[in-house]
Amino acid sequence: MRYLLTTDPGIESIVIDELRERGLGEKACPRPYDAAGQVRLVADGIDGLLELTTIHDIIEIRHEARAATLEEIGAALSEVDFPELDDAGSFRVTTERVGEHDFRTTDVQRVAGAAVYRRHGTRVDLEQFDVDVRVNLYGDHLIAGIRRTQGSLGNRIRRSKALRSSLKPTIAVAMLRLVGAHRGAGSLIDPMCGTGTIPIEARQINPRLEVRASDWDDETVEVARDTIGNHELDIPVECFDARKLGDVHPGRFDYIVTDPPYGVRQARRTSMVHLYESILPQFERALKPTGSIALVVVKYRTFLVALEGTGLRITHERPIDLGGLHPRILVMGSGLEMQHSSKVVNGDIPDF
Repeated sequence: MRYLLTTDPGIESIVIDELRERGLGEKACPRPYDAAGQVRLVADGIDGLLELTTIHDIIEIRHEARAATLEEIGAALSEVDFPELDDAGSFRVTTERVGEHDFRTTDVQRVAGAAVYRRHGTRVDLEQFDVDVRVNLYGDHLIAGIRRTQGSLGNRIRRSKALRSSLKPTIAVAMLRLVGAHRGAGSLIDPMCGTGTIPIEARQINPRLEVRASDWDDETVEVARDTIGNHELDIPVECFDARKLGDVHPGRFDYIVTDPPYGVRQARRTSMVHLYESILPQFERALKPTGSIALVVVKYRTFLVALEGTGLRITHERPIDLGGLHPRILVMGSGLEMQHSSKVVNGDIPDF
């Protein structure tokens, strides 16, 4: 069977790695049809796919065709059989459209929905639907299938209270995998834990890991503790400023994985420089000599300025897309030689 997996743009290769670890990646292809945030693969069934931690949705592909016009889209859909609709009370068509076309996404949905209705006679309901028929158009490449996930697999953190914008669990897992925290023993802390997404994902993907969390605000710490409790996990959450991490826990951690404030809406550039200059030496001091750090950074050039005053070196950087923001996941080690190209460091890169 053919499947299309959706994920966050930038971590497609990490999805491939997870598939390979589960014995499912032999026939997987990242960014098919030049579409970011997607992985196409052939697999015997869906069971193993539902356990993936780096994806959002699973679409079972039923038909692929060339279609450059609405008429061709309607003709292609009129030939596709969806047995699920024979016993369903209702369906809707959901569409992703990539490329330049002389029609809109809603036009694709209208034409596809009409074709499916004529073939099956199942009622259309855009809100309370039983089956989600996916009709995606990439240039002139048409994909028709069924969404096999009831809700996003990434919506798995049961937060006790919404605070500031929370990191996606899929991105948290990507960060953990990039530093190697998903396998083997070791110690990890998220010193800016927010609601606790990174510590929760860390413990769940690697039960052998010693996981700790902290934040500077009493209310945030309580929310993190309650959220972690919702997952029935035993992870200590301390209340102290991340700018004191090395003083509190010198040389303790194999991994420091965290999502600092982005400074997009409120913080000035000078305050972000101060934040980075304050936390990086402390992170370096709290890290074991062979340890690794993973951060999400939006203010890239600002971060590089602060990094110069430390012994930390970037070993991997990965641009990602977070709903219109384009931060980087940066992985660092102490005294390691930089492995990314000088073009990436010195090129014309905006400081968002």
